[in-house]
Amino acid sequence: MKQIIVLSSVHPWNDSRIYYKEVLTLINAGYLVDYYAVGGRDDTLPDLPHLTVTLLPRRSLANRFLTWRYFLQEVKRKQPDAIHLHDPELLFLVPHIQKVSRAKLVFDMHEDFPSALKSKRIKGVPVPKWCIKSIAKYEKKRLAQVDTILFAEEYYKEHYLDITTYKEDVLNYPFLKEELDSSSKFDVTTLVYAGAIHEIRGFKEMLEVASMLKERGHVFQMLIIGRVPERLREWSAEYLKKHELGNYVRLKGRLDLDTLNQYYEKSDIGLALLHSEPNYLKSLPTKLFEYMSFGLPYVASDFPLWRKLMMDSGSGIPADVKDISEVVDAIEILLNKSQIYVNYMENGRNVHVSRFNWQHEEKKLLQAYELLFERI
Repeated sequence: MKQIIVLSSVHPWNDSRIYYKEVLTLINAGYLVDYYAVGGRDDTLPDLPHLTVTLLPRRSLANRFLTWRYFLQEVKRKQPDAIHLHDPELLFLVPHIQKVSRAKLVFDMHEDFPSALKSKRIKGVPVPKWCIKSIAKYEKKRLAQVDTILFAEEYYKEHYLDITTYKEDVLNYPFLKEELDSSSKFDVTTLVYAGAIHEIRGFKEMLEVASMLKERGHVFQMLIIGRVPERLREWSAEYLKKHELGNYVRLKGRLDLDTLNQYYEKSDIGLALLHSEPNYLKSLPTKLFEYMSFGLPYVASDFPLWRKLMMDSGSGIPADVKDISEVVDAIEILLNKSQIYVNYMENGRNVHVSRFNWQHEEKKLLQAYELLFERI
């Protein structure tokens, strides 16, 4: 039985892509998996055959060398057949791992990291262009040394055409959901967003949308699911109080996948009001596919790639997130529960079942591993 070590120094252990999709797919296929990721409070770990989960403390970047050192020690001690890396920072370990182990190396690219850096700030200061270029060059150097690269988005590989490493798109589609329980909806019309909470992910716009919907006389609730960063907690509390939104907006925090899915099933409309950042313009957010799987029509940012998906699938309405009135107008089309709403719901479900589901992607993951172990 082949042994695979899966490593993440920043993701929570119950991350949807890493644990629920990839790790469980691998153990179900007969691999022995040792999984290392960040723990949370009061975690209940799975008790599954062929799986060992080791929880790590959440550390600042300045202290994560302790985690990296521990990873190297574990790799040297266990001598696995393959190591699956999930964070850009872990590329730093590639040459060190190769000194202590003959394991095959897989890198799982969750995001276009150099592009993502363009919108990041360190203590309020943008990352310098020269620094981003240096990181991109270093990333390519290390990726050329691994055995397999998995891309969560199709366009990522455009940046790495000069690298001969075996590449495969393993897209982050949701699990196939063949049936819906339409009887379990909330009593009040519910809008939902789940994901990272950040200004550039439309957090403030969503609260503005809630305020305008209230002003227009709608009865609804808005669920925002995800950990609110410290800098936004005080601001959001003041905003909700000022606009009397306490009975309309629910900040639910981070939820495990099963609980999240329960909220999706009981909701009516999805939101994805992201800003036009470089990393978002070329990628399709997982949440759009999640909304489709639960038959949730949605309103999303009017980016060319997103608009094409919405028009081709007939599953959502694009809107300019800078124009709150336009966003609310789009939501109102769906709030009427007209035939348009039903059409979007059915269209989203149809493309989910036929194309946009994990069952298609897990086959590519397993094939990548089969080819990995076939290569000498």
